[in-house]
Amino acid sequence: PTVELTMKTQTPTINEANFVNLGIKERIGFGETNMGGSPANRRHNIANGISILSSALIKPGETFSTVGKLGAVDNTTGFLPELVIKENRTTPEFGGGLCQVSTTLFRSVLNAGLKVTERQNHSYRVSYYEPPVGLDATIYLPKPDLKFLNDTPAHILIQGRVVGNKVIFELWGTSDSRVSQISTPQI
Repeated sequence: PTVELTMKTQTPTINEANFVNLGIKERIGFGETNMGGSPANRRHNIANGISILSSALIKPGETFSTVGKLGAVDNTTGFLPELVIKENRTTPEFGGGLCQVSTTLFRSVLNAGLKVTERQNHSYRVSYYEPPVGLDATIYLPKPDLKFLNDTPAHILIQGRVVGNKVIFELWGTSDSRVSQISTPQI
């Protein structure tokens, strides 16, 4: 049998021709967490979440919403059931592991010195996000969300990946010479 396919050619938003015009010149933020010991479904959800967030382009003055960019978190968007923290208990739901994605992104945002406009820690300490203590960012649709403002003069490009047991996010843009310093947590 023959099947006719309709195709639409679309120019990518980010390409060699406009990379510099967007202000994507250097790495401005970096975050890393460890997912060693995570079960297969959790690892799958983390990789899927990273693939959705990667290549997100944030305009100057724009607020980025992690939950908004992820969209639906269910079996239709490639997520699998895994444990999530919900109202002080742990229960299986689609997308378990996405808080590791948001936590790692949060750390890259802090490292870049960007303004965090919405962030919530988990209802109880999660030891596998430590050290350091207190730098986690839980997400759950529709709330809580991790949001931050691009208050730099250029676009910001989010790039994420998994390398072995490491979850990594990098933010690329134009440095405006801001310096971020994270103090030791006080418990």
